[in-house]
Amino acid sequence: MIVSLCILIILICIYIYFFPFIPKRKKHYTYALLLGCPAHDDGTMSSSQIKRCDLAIKMYQQKLYDTLIISGSNVKNEYVEAKVMYDYIQNKIDIPTILETKARNTFENFKLSKEYIQNQDVLILTSQTHAKRACAIAKQFFSDYGCAWFKDLKPKHIIREIASRIIYIKIEIQKKIGRY
Repeated sequence: MIVSLCILIILICIYIYFFPFIPKRKKHYTYALLLGCPAHDDGTMSSSQIKRCDLAIKMYQQKLYDTLIISGSNVKNEYVEAKVMYDYIQNKIDIPTILETKARNTFENFKLSKEYIQNQDVLILTSQTHAKRACAIAKQFFSDYGCAWFKDLKPKHIIREIASRIIYIKIEIQKKIGRY
């Protein structure tokens, strides 16, 4: 029993170390970074894409940021995530937007968008299940960031995110010991 409790405490500490609390959101950011996700194979938007885009629109209408960066390549099929999401948003509202179309994962979303954001503040826009890991990665690139998300409790998204967090922890440990 005591061994199990100790293991649980160690696992919780590891989790908190790699996934710190999400910073409190400010009232305004220079940039918002909309993290991409794939369209369906026929080019229609996934529900996650639509919800992320609607979140970007809502945050802009609330005057929470000035310029939107949409990041995402054609990871799962021929449709470039950033372009699909940009078209959806621009059909609803005119938002000053920069497209980053080379990122193939969350780490690259931040790495490649850093060129535009540099040392400015940024609001990360994503899903609830993805927000914690996205902020953990954002911390590696930005000192002033916040996060907004939409609720996403689909079991398949939760399972995928659990696997992604395990992989993230593994990579971060490998970096710390010089093997990545």
